[in-house]
Amino acid sequence: MCNAQCGGTCDRSHPWLARTLLLAASVLVAVGLAACGPGSTDVGDRAVSDSGGIAIPLRYARYLELVRHEGFIVARLQAPVADQGGARAPQSDTLVLVPEADEAPALTGALRGATIVRTPVRTIAANNGVDEAFLSALGVADRLVAVGGLTSFDNTTRRRAKAGEIAQVGYNWHAPPNLDVLIARQPDVFLMRLSDLAQTPVLQRARALGLTVVPTFAEEETSYLGRAEWIRFFGLLTGTDARAQALFDEIEGNVAALKAQVADQPSPGVLWAYPAGADRWVATVRGAEAAYIADAGGINLMAQPEDPARWSSETVSSEALLPLAARTDLWLIGDLHAAPPRGRAVLDAFPAWREGRLYGNTGRSLLDENVHDWYQTAVVRPDWVLGDFVKMLHPQLRPEPFRFLKPLPQDRYQ
Repeated sequence: MCNAQCGGTCDRSHPWLARTLLLAASVLVAVGLAACGPGSTDVGDRAVSDSGGIAIPLRYARYLELVRHEGFIVARLQAPVADQGGARAPQSDTLVLVPEADEAPALTGALRGATIVRTPVRTIAANNGVDEAFLSALGVADRLVAVGGLTSFDNTTRRRAKAGEIAQVGYNWHAPPNLDVLIARQPDVFLMRLSDLAQTPVLQRARALGLTVVPTFAEEETSYLGRAEWIRFFGLLTGTDARAQALFDEIEGNVAALKAQVADQPSPGVLWAYPAGADRWVATVRGAEAAYIADAGGINLMAQPEDPARWSSETVSSEALLPLAARTDLWLIGDLHAAPPRGRAVLDAFPAWREGRLYGNTGRSLLDENVHDWYQTAVVRPDWVLGDFVKMLHPQLRPEPFRFLKPLPQDRYQ
């Protein structure tokens, strides 16, 4: 899903451009991400290694591993890495979470070079809205001392940023973070997302300057519950792990109930494709986003085989859409990045267009402020998103109002 605040400069063929940011972030290991910074070398007299430990169960997250040891927790974060040519290889980073009251250990064996993070973190900087949303869901957004800019969906965070109470380090999709701001604020941890490999030296420099930097990879998960399960990691960082566990259990339970609710319902045909100018359309064809259609009891008319090496969306021509006109019961045509098509010929061919069976994903948006929660809380609360899809496909089952989705009139794409 392309970052909502990218100002339309991102490639519209990849609505989840945030995936690119994560791929770039994880390459840091190959150039020494975990090898510098506070806590990454031997300190104190107590030595710890990676032997033993009890895994903290994770049911869906593929790129996160948590292991509880006596007195500390090891967190391994990983994601496939893409180079400029598109080739991918797995890379990883390792953190050691140590309670702030305990003596810092010396790291040996497989943990040598890992980054020590003192927990619970009490002051936090972040340059990405999704990470903010995890903190908001856990009730600890008041610990933010720096954010990317002024487009937080959380009203209090946005107000504090506008008032200067929270610093601005720059959003990950625009530029590297402002290290001067981070040094001035000295957060316990900086949750950093990158927009390209050119920003890698900035992360290295941040750690060399004494900042504790944690790369985040939640959006790289291939399932929506896998993304949401990263709340467990944020809970461990902030000392709210019990709440994180309870909240994820609630999300998982809500998803299961919604899927059971639609099990015996008819399966409407859904076209999820927004106009990208001229005769191009960005269609959701696979991945976590497409799973919402299937799990809500619908048929994705442009579904393609699952492939974790490919994007969840593809750019298609008008000619690819036209054969689907008669089968399209509902058309998810609206998106922040939609650009009106050149003409109405394609639109008029669809009964769904003529009859107003049209929807968009900007239901939780403040358009005047360029604030879009589809790119923040929607990642954290996929149960809310799935509830919207169930309401769109089976309105008789969901009297609750929409959250992220909304009906759209003709000629409106946001």
